[in-house]
Amino acid sequence: MAARNPPRTAEVTTNAVFKNEWNLSTAMSLKKSRKPYKVEQLNAWRMHSQWLDRPFKGRNLLDLVRSVGWIHAPGCSSPYLSLWARSAKFQPASLDRLVFKEQKLVRLETLRGCTMLVPREHAPIALRVRSRTFTDLARDARALLPINEKELDQLKRAVIRAMESGLTTRDKIRDTVPSHLVRDFPLRLKRIGLTESVSLAIRLLEEDGRIVKVQSIKQLNSSDYTYQLLSNVLPEVDPFELKTEIANIELARLYFRSEGPARIKDFAWWAGINMTDAIRAAEAVQPGLEPIKVAHSKDEFFLSGSDLEEFADFTPDDSTVNLIPYRDIYLKGQREVVDRYVSSDHSDKPFTRWRGKLMNDPIATVIRNGQVVGVWEWDSKAQGTLNFELFEKGIAKADLGRISKRAAELGRFIRKNLKDGRLQGTDSNRQMTRISDLKTYWGQGAEADVPAV
Repeated sequence: MAARNPPRTAEVTTNAVFKNEWNLSTAMSLKKSRKPYKVEQLNAWRMHSQWLDRPFKGRNLLDLVRSVGWIHAPGCSSPYLSLWARSAKFQPASLDRLVFKEQKLVRLETLRGCTMLVPREHAPIALRVRSRTFTDLARDARALLPINEKELDQLKRAVIRAMESGLTTRDKIRDTVPSHLVRDFPLRLKRIGLTESVSLAIRLLEEDGRIVKVQSIKQLNSSDYTYQLLSNVLPEVDPFELKTEIANIELARLYFRSEGPARIKDFAWWAGINMTDAIRAAEAVQPGLEPIKVAHSKDEFFLSGSDLEEFADFTPDDSTVNLIPYRDIYLKGQREVVDRYVSSDHSDKPFTRWRGKLMNDPIATVIRNGQVVGVWEWDSKAQGTLNFELFEKGIAKADLGRISKRAAELGRFIRKNLKDGRLQGTDSNRQMTRISDLKTYWGQGAEADVPAV
């Protein structure tokens, strides 16, 4: 994708002095951008732009989320830990108030089926680009379903009537709908996620933009859910009013502002769209995206034009360290994690739970100057202890001291605020893969099958 020409506004056209100064500044930035950057420079910049190398300057958490992008909220403490890593005086109650009382942040299932916290004004985008996994599954398995299309439509209408009467839990809804429409599905359908008719109807209504799943306990690490009509939760939102093309453009603008420099294929993966649509969306972003050359890479990376000059002048601070949680956007927003964020010397140390998909669910990690240098976990025994394991044994004493200090700060925060909360994953009784299990596979290559405990 070619670099865009600078926008020509009325002020630029009529004011020759301003025009020349603007063009000179832009030309200097573009000149700087033509030199190839090391990938380590890109990562250090992202750590900086994500407010992971120093505390966020503002006090408004909503502004922080707008700055770093949508926050993954998979029913555990990850949102609290993500914002703590970026805000010096963060308190979980402040985020809960913003989500559950003020409703300026909303928790929605959106792109690729991920559940994320998004600013309320972004809700139309988030709902428009959400995946339709169960709609596709039901269509493909139509011949095997023990309920026909007409009956399924009747069931969906019955679910809506039950919810309009005030019922919000799946069991209560199931007890209210006509019994002849409640049907269990055979094992071969259960294996692909289609369990029974009422659950399918609810999932289809979610994907139709009629209902949303909300946490009944006003905490983001709660696993208790109810179902609410979208018209009650977001009455101002029509989930299909926004055209898909416009939603993709807005998504590209948000993505490259928070994730850049990044590739078009990174954006396509993150958004769950094809490359053609991703290219079209990226080309339409305003202000335009600028290409960044990366040493030893044939790929083009792009950055929001408004960030280009600051990026070109940025000097990394190799003393910056931080600890980020499971599914933090710093790693979760990129298609490839090991090839970009892990030194080639340590690419044989997988730190995720799924075979061959190291970009999918990075567990809690230690980062230094933009690079992943280790993993951490919380031991909930007794008073609770935070443990970390670094990839490199001979790390400098000063770096080890900084990491240890940050780990101690995080441990105190967890002990005080999240001791009984679900720290990672969606299972309340288990964390993600333990460090001891990971170390068993270190040295076997990036494709090692690391099971979850």
